[in-house]
Amino acid sequence: MKIKNLLPSFLLMAISVHCFADNVLTASDVSIQAGQTATLNITLSDEGPSYNAFVFDLLLPEGISIATSAEDGQYIATYNSERAKGSDYQLLIANHKAHSYRVLGFNQTNESFGSKGVLLTITLQAATDITNGNATGTLVTDFTDQEYGSSVLGFVATDNYWTYGFPQASFTVSMTNDTGIHDLQADDAEANTYNLMGQRVQHADKGVFIKNGKKIIKK
Repeated sequence: MKIKNLLPSFLLMAISVHCFADNVLTASDVSIQAGQTATLNITLSDEGPSYNAFVFDLLLPEGISIATSAEDGQYIATYNSERAKGSDYQLLIANHKAHSYRVLGFNQTNESFGSKGVLLTITLQAATDITNGNATGTLVTDFTDQEYGSSVLGFVATDNYWTYGFPQASFTVSMTNDTGIHDLQADDAEANTYNLMGQRVQHADKGVFIKNGKKIIKK
């Protein structure tokens, strides 16, 4: 099921809309190496009225994406099992636009997601050609959905009457592209001469030697 098909229902749940910053989601800073994965924690840092649904856009730096499963191609993200138990808790992720993902979570029976703490984890994937340095990722809510022309806020309360937005939240992505191999220099093959025991010799005066991969005999 596509997220865009769920947005009208999500909006209808918010019968009366008010903006409060009581419920606030934040994302952890993360370090990631080229071609590798890392875990991004999404945390409810300030607790307000209990809620049974949330939505936000996750904006990632260039070269960083949400990892997908090799088995089914689905984005890899999981709820904290201590706060979201059972199949009634649903999580949908869609590639909303370039470097941006829309994340929608909800409970089918209007059960609350619970109190402060880690809400879900998202696995990030780094491209092999990322550059060293820090970049900024962002959680965004209280946005206008372009297709439906409606304001979408961050949370739907368990009474189905209120939505609660939260400020834009930024996090740091520390990217590393480092093989650990620096300043390698090849030996000058023509300058190296070895005896039959494999020992390098400075002066091949007399005997059998190996030079440039060839056997030479000096008498």
